[in-house]
Amino acid sequence: MGAAVKTRSTRRAGSDAAEERATHGADGELMAAFLRQEQPAARELYDRLASRIYGLGVVLLHDSTDAEDLVQDTFLKVWRNGSAFDGSRGSLDAWILLNARSLAIDLLRRRSLEARKISSQPKVSEASDEPGPERIAETRLLFEQANDAMERLPAGQRAALELTYLGQRSTREVAELEGIPRGTVKSRVHAGLASLQKNFRGDDDAA
Repeated sequence: MGAAVKTRSTRRAGSDAAEERATHGADGELMAAFLRQEQPAARELYDRLASRIYGLGVVLLHDSTDAEDLVQDTFLKVWRNGSAFDGSRGSLDAWILLNARSLAIDLLRRRSLEARKISSQPKVSEASDEPGPERIAETRLLFEQANDAMERLPAGQRAALELTYLGQRSTREVAELEGIPRGTVKSRVHAGLASLQKNFRGDDDAA
């Protein structure tokens, strides 16, 4: 009985592995055809992923127009960087959606930096002076330091902070988007904030 169960399990494992290899092979062929600008391949990818990319854009960007732009930008990026796809490391769908999320987060980051730059500028009035070159230089340096500090974080912590603060998502929503437990999201946010605070304290001490 035990031997029979073991045999069936081995067969299932072998079948799953063969199916996975077939899927990876099909993904690779599809990407190669897409890079050759073959219309059937482009249509298949669009039909498979356009609506999912659009939905991701709506969730992260809160704007249907931006979500539509995200679909176009994602397929353009995939066409430019398609040679980087490695089917042995995951499915084509997951790789393309990861590229879409990266583009959306980059846009959120730019929005946040622009908003902070605008809010940091004093209102011009008869009683206030225009910011001088030193003030402008200090503001630019601050944003550069903040961006550098984010880039030094582990990918998981950076993604959690970007989605919660830039994307204004709850920890539950981030957990669903990332496919991880909510507690993991909270831990990553906490650890990321602690690292950012430590980095800025270090900069202050060095100054």
